[in-house]
Amino acid sequence: MSKTLKKATIYDVARLAHTSLATASRVINGKNNVSEITKQRVLEAIKELNYKPNAIAKDLAMNSTTNVAIIVPEINYTYISHVVAGLMDCAKKFGYDCLIFTTEDRADVDRVLNKVLSKRVNGVIVFNDFLDEKDVGVLTDYAVPVVTIGLDLKTKSSVTWHYKNQIKDLVSECLVLKKEEVYFLKVHNGSKTEQRVQSAIMEAYQLQNKEFSNVIKVPDSYKKTYSLMKQHFAKHPQGYYIALRDSIAIAALNAAMDMQLNVPNQVEIMAIIGTKYSELTRPKLSSFDINMRELGFKSMETLAKLIQHPDLIIHEKLPFNFVARGTTK
Repeated sequence: MSKTLKKATIYDVARLAHTSLATASRVINGKNNVSEITKQRVLEAIKELNYKPNAIAKDLAMNSTTNVAIIVPEINYTYISHVVAGLMDCAKKFGYDCLIFTTEDRADVDRVLNKVLSKRVNGVIVFNDFLDEKDVGVLTDYAVPVVTIGLDLKTKSSVTWHYKNQIKDLVSECLVLKKEEVYFLKVHNGSKTEQRVQSAIMEAYQLQNKEFSNVIKVPDSYKKTYSLMKQHFAKHPQGYYIALRDSIAIAALNAAMDMQLNVPNQVEIMAIIGTKYSELTRPKLSSFDINMRELGFKSMETLAKLIQHPDLIIHEKLPFNFVARGTTK
């Protein structure tokens, strides 16, 4: 093993012990669900590195400012930037300093968690589908208050929005009243939110004793999705189409219009997450009315409560409505 390092981090321990960050965290915090062999490797790494897990708590106690970490994917979607704007608005209200961390993919998570822990932050907002419950547990093991956005965990604090039942109602209406097939435009390697939307559609189909198989895998690109949907509409000129983001829904809408299909009489299209662009299309795009900026603001307010009262577990569910515009009947 290597020579002793100064100010070793949990990431150094995990790397030296050849384990994941989550496994190293469980050993350090006395969790039992780790094999004895792995546990010994981690303990040996801790000893060799002279790792001091209590350093974070000590630094936090001496810290006169409140630092908050925000973990998001790359900010390349409008709705993510709106959430971040809401988080920053609320952070200013409480006088918090914010550090934004982005992940490129799942493999990037350990690096980001290590950076967050090394900054000795007072709280963390997670709005990132690359992180799961184990990753959030790494942070809470160190008594760092965490609020997840859109990820509803029973043992962690979260701010989410209702959409499952609304989606099921929309799909049931299509199947029972409109006698119309539903299609889901799913981005390749899409998010967990997309997976949950697909599950809601499948459940609605199951209630009608039908199997759902109308998943259209589309690229995360307007231009490529537009081309693919033109090919699709050439063979399937009718149906109800659901996309997670309005940018994907707009690609389908423009493809349908350019194929001379009647929207909404032949083809209906909607987005789960609508932004200002939903109002700019012709016809205007139907979507759920989710105020993403308010979602961010509420999430930071929730974190502020946890920083003051770290023993709380808070679950906030924001209501929203479906806004039928010109692309649905």
